[in-house]
Order: sequence, then C-alpha cells, then structure tokens
Amino acid sequence: MKPLRLLAFATMLCVTVIPLLSTSTPSVAQEGGHAHAGHADARHPIALNARERAFLLAEMREFLAVTQRVLAASQAGDMQAVAAAASSVGLKAHKDDFANPDSIVHDIRRKAPPAFLPLGRATHAGFDEIADIATTMGDKDAVNQLLAANLQNCVACHASYRVGE
Repeated sequence: MKPLRLLAFATMLCVTVIPLLSTSTPSVAQEGGHAHAGHADARHPIALNARERAFLLAEMREFLAVTQRVLAASQAGDMQAVAAAASSVGLKAHKDDFANPDSIVHDIRRKAPPAFLPLGRATHAGFDEIADIATTMGDKDAVNQLLAANLQNCVACHASYRVGE
C-alpha cells in the first residue's frame, strides 16, 4: 500500500471507527458519516453489568490498538510483528473463553441478541487469518485486504448495537 493510501486508510479509521466506540451517539452508518444532535440512537442496546461492560469495552479498545499495530507493522514489511499482534486477539488465543460456559463471554452472549456473538467470533477469527497470511505469505497487500475486511465486522457491530446500562 502506498504511503498516501495508507494515510487515507488510517484517517478513515480515525474518522469512522473511533466515533463508533461511543455508546451515546448515533452510528456513522445511520447518519451518513456525521452524528447529528437530537437524533435518537436506533442501535440495539445490550444491557450489561459493570464487569461485562468493562470487559467488552476493553476488548474493543484492544481490537483497535491491534489494528493500528498490524497496519504499522504491515507498512514496515514486518510480517512477524503483524502475526504477533494479530494472533494476540485471535480466536486461538481466546479459545478457552469461548469454550468455557462460565466465562464472561457467555454471560454477555446470554444478554445479547443472537447475531452479536458471531460478529465477535468472526473478528477474532479474522485476526487469526491475518496472522496466518502474514506468516505463510508475507504479503502486506493481502494482510491489509484482510484487515479491511475484518474491520467490516466492527462497522457492522457498531452500526447495530450499543452498550446499554
């Protein structure tokens, strides 16, 4: 990816993904790119207790931080760093949470709509795929395409759901 295209992509992330992390404003997808005061937030609220909310918000911030590390490492051609960052939030790294019916992941799942958890699982699995491609192919264009595709899970989730109280 050329430096200007990378800068445009990073700017797009900052403009679209970070505002979506807010739980009180309309989503970018709903508002055509701008949050307008006075409009009701039509996203589905997911009522979580303080512990579940903290866990979910921390996981989303980690996805965002890892996305930045993957993008920076990919641009630098450091596929080992791409794989390390991506695999740190991959499904393989969190398989115990998904397998354990007593984990906080399942507490959240019981409270969320049925389509919510598959988006999270797909995002984790997408990071595993990024790590695998970085390791096996070492192709930064393929890594960046997978990262962009994986971010669609984030956009879809933030357009549909918000953390309620």
